[in-house]
Amino acid sequence: MRGWREWLAYSTGRADLADVAPACVAAAVLPHAPSAAPVAATTWIATPVQLTAGLARVDLDPRGILRLPTADLAALAADFGSTFATSGFALAPLPSGELLLTTPGIAPVETTEPARCTGTGVQQALPRGTAAAPLRRLIAEIEMWLHALPLNESRRMRGEPPVTALWPWGATGRIVRPVPAIGAEPAAAFGTDAWLEGLWRLRGSTCQALPGDFKEALDASWERCVLVVEGGGELQRAGHGTLADALARLDARFVSPALQALRRGELGAVTLVANDTRLRVRRHSLLKLWRRARAGLEGLA
Repeated sequence: MRGWREWLAYSTGRADLADVAPACVAAAVLPHAPSAAPVAATTWIATPVQLTAGLARVDLDPRGILRLPTADLAALAADFGSTFATSGFALAPLPSGELLLTTPGIAPVETTEPARCTGTGVQQALPRGTAAAPLRRLIAEIEMWLHALPLNESRRMRGEPPVTALWPWGATGRIVRPVPAIGAEPAAAFGTDAWLEGLWRLRGSTCQALPGDFKEALDASWERCVLVVEGGGELQRAGHGTLADALARLDARFVSPALQALRRGELGAVTLVANDTRLRVRRHSLLKLWRRARAGLEGLA
């Protein structure tokens, strides 16, 4: 199975969403979600990013994936609507701090999710081929528009990173308007992810902000609890340190406490999914007396 989203769709009883374009799932949070939205239009998740220019290439630092507050999203979408009015392109804010981008006349092409490209040159991740040319032109036009955007000056004055690009992704897959589920099992989702928020809305619930630690999620007493955490988000939250430091903090806040709860019998199982790798641990898996117990992520190795 490819990726945590496909696995989560299956494991939550929404196998019908496993091959649906992520942007279609993310759009479920909007009051009037676009289906195939006007004819010949493509819908993308547009993630605000800050790109870093080096001597030989442009990089996306883990801290460069931005989640904007509601006011900034509204200002960004309004200015975009004015600037690109004649094109028919539109931006709609999402609760995740990202946006939904609709592009009439631009065909869906495969693009890489920005979280999978951190620490690498952006050039390698750009869509290629003749079919991708209109999207690449739009990406370049958006970068020029953002360069002079008043919102970025306001963000700099607040000590916040400017938005230097919008990263479109999630347009390929089956294009449908997903149908909400009826009678889904009680479950909680925590995290900041456009697709996850759309999935939970289709389950008849809402995704919640990531708690301070695992105990806060465990106290919710749900039958199932899903937490989506990002190393880059933890780096921004702490304001210092390396990605390894951020992962260690996430381990201490979520992974190690989850395994401890599993040992105490408070959980039936813990599943850790990192991009395309999944590891499921049940309580009996931890009762191997011939092995010295190790904490957190190390114990899952």
